[in-house]
Parts: sequence; structure tokens; C-alpha cells
Amino acid sequence: MNLGKKLTILGDSIMRGVILDEVRGTYRRLTGSCADRMVEPQGLQVLNKSRFGWTIDRGLIQLEKSLKDGLFCDAVLLEYGGNDCDFDWEAVAAAPHDDHQPLTPLARFISTLKEMTGKVKEAGAAPVLMSLPPLDGERYFNFLVARGIDRQGLMTFLGDVQAIYRHHEAYSLAITGLAVETGSLYIPIREAFLASRRMPELICSDGIHPNAKGHALMSDVMADFIRVNAA
Repeated sequence: MNLGKKLTILGDSIMRGVILDEVRGTYRRLTGSCADRMVEPQGLQVLNKSRFGWTIDRGLIQLEKSLKDGLFCDAVLLEYGGNDCDFDWEAVAAAPHDDHQPLTPLARFISTLKEMTGKVKEAGAAPVLMSLPPLDGERYFNFLVARGIDRQGLMTFLGDVQAIYRHHEAYSLAITGLAVETGSLYIPIREAFLASRRMPELICSDGIHPNAKGHALMSDVMADFIRVNAA
């Protein structure tokens, strides 16, 4: 199983190359994101269908539509989890003692991702999974509070701000496990971030999106992955 020459990317804002503009405080697409750099000098034909804010449920619908229309690629990168593990934080803060669930509970996330890898294989393409770039729990917590979410309500629900990191990591670990279970190709993105001595410098001030330096690191990891797995 290898990448071949044509790759389709289905994912969220990470692979879309969305970053936080630190001056304006708004989101924008980074020119020269890791997905952009997969084309040159790697020589892949890349169709990037990633969308800001998408969860795996929407990704499954998009994959099924692509399969119906004709996949026309050798491999499909499935990049989800960052939005799936997120909560409705306003609802959480308003009723922190309630049993709130993430946008996609972990069990459903795992079963859906496994279903998607199966569909890609059935179509004759290679499924590719990647671990999630880590978030900064404290930055993300402060980012939510700065946007009007009640600090005490969040803290009551979480217990500590790093609970955000641990919850996010559970989804990334599930992806890694599924890559092994399903025999999918695997890109160790999180591992590269965690190995960096200056990881905070790779993440936007919102705590959840890799910045330009983060995308440069992801590009290096993906270049190594492509060299090993391309036809």
C-alpha cells in the first residue's frame, strides 16, 4: 500500500491551513500551509477538500459523495478529531454539573473513522491517518474566556485546564490505534510537535491551530512520509 501520485484530503481547518491572525484576531488561510507544500517539491497531485469547523460526521457525508461521483485518487488522507472532541462551551459553562458530551463522542468518532477507512479501501485507494497536532490547554481556556465564556463555569466542569489537553489526546491516541488496526498509512504529526523543545512557539494564541512555524514542522514530517510511501 502506498500513496501513488494522487491524494485527496478530507479534513478540518488544520489541513485547510487555517491560522489565527494574531494582529486582527480573526482566522485566515495560510499561504504555504503543509497541504500546499505537499505538492511541490513532492510531486503529488493534491485535491484538498478540508473545511473549517468540520467534524467526522460531515466528513463521512463528503466521502460518500466523493465515492458516488468517483474518487479518482490513489490515497485519501482523513484528518478529523480536533472539532469532534470540542464541546458547546457556552452550554458547559452555563450548567457545569450536567453531563455534557463532545460534538462527536469518542466511541462514535472511532467507529466512523474505521468505517471511512474501510470505504476508502473498498474503492481501491489507500487510507491515510495522522495524529493530531497537540493543543495548548491553558491558551485555549483563556481564549474561550476572552470570548465571554464564564471562567468559573468552565473550571467547575473541567476540574483543571489541562483536562482539555487530555481529552484532545484521547482522540489522537484513538487515531493512532486505528491506523495500526486498519493497516492504514500513518503520519506522526503529534509526535513531532511533542518532540520539539519549543512547542508553544508552533501553536497560535488560540491554543488549537498550528501557526506558520507549526505548518513548517508538519511539512517536514509529511515530506519524510511521502518519500517513504510514494510510488
